[in-house]
Amino acid sequence: MEQLTKWQVIFNPHAGCGKARRDKRHIITLLNNSGLQFIMHQSDYAGHALELAKQLAASNYTHFIVAGGDGTLNEVVNGIFQGKSHTVSKIVVGMIPVGTGNDWIRTFGIPDDYQKAIEIIKEGKTVIQDVGLITRRELAGIEKRYFTNIAGFGFDAMVASYANALKNRGISGIRVYIQSFLKSYLKYKEADTLIIIDDQRIKVNLFSISVGIGKYNGGGMMQVPDANPVEGLFHITLIRKMSLLGIIQNFRKLYSGSFLSDRRVSSHKGKHVSIKAQTLLLGEADGENLGKGHFNLQLIPHQLKVVYGGNLFPENPKSL
Repeated sequence: MEQLTKWQVIFNPHAGCGKARRDKRHIITLLNNSGLQFIMHQSDYAGHALELAKQLAASNYTHFIVAGGDGTLNEVVNGIFQGKSHTVSKIVVGMIPVGTGNDWIRTFGIPDDYQKAIEIIKEGKTVIQDVGLITRRELAGIEKRYFTNIAGFGFDAMVASYANALKNRGISGIRVYIQSFLKSYLKYKEADTLIIIDDQRIKVNLFSISVGIGKYNGGGMMQVPDANPVEGLFHITLIRKMSLLGIIQNFRKLYSGSFLSDRRVSSHKGKHVSIKAQTLLLGEADGENLGKGHFNLQLIPHQLKVVYGGNLFPENPKSL
């Protein structure tokens, strides 16, 4: 049974627009020098990290390190829940950030530095975060997906779709998000949408809605500034139809969260969110495309044990 306590490193060489592939030898050297016991598993194609995590979780491995970005983490978490959801409380997930946006780590005090991230894993402070479950309904059927950070619908999802296409072409940095933002605005059409948050019904001409467990997405934008991943509630940011001038005025405010003061923006809390538009909406979770559909989101409180840095969760500390 001793080998089951080894860290299973799921490494995505495509993360960070190929940065992970270039840095692979360096990351392995740092892990070797850390004293951590680990086995390296490489994700070779989209969806492979999910398959690897599912197989490992089904084989009773419990300690995972994600060496990749937010999308890789999303795949690993979905694989874990599919593989061994009835013992998921025993599973621990750490992160070596190699992605483009690296948004999940911002909420959990993990630096964008390989050595420091490994030191945090060795330190072993953990907290049990909430997880979201998305059910997408469309003509072909029903699809379910877990997420650990933020899910976005409408304009946000279109931006994520364009951003992923640019990343696949090897483009990185803030240019990805600015270019995707502008292109999305030229193509996006608002839709009359019914949103139900617990028992509250909201009819709106929807620009975008972000449902958050964590605070950040889009490479550091604070889309859901009051989100708390251990609170047991979604924090929801709803943006109504907005002109280009309004978007330009609020763009920089996205990085501080101060855009919430705009009259077209409202904040909500809840455990269940239903989103149904007149036309099928685009969705994304943790930056990964969900496709079009009607969406239901359910919060699963205190579900996933993750390694964190700093002193962010003093009332909820756990140990490995």
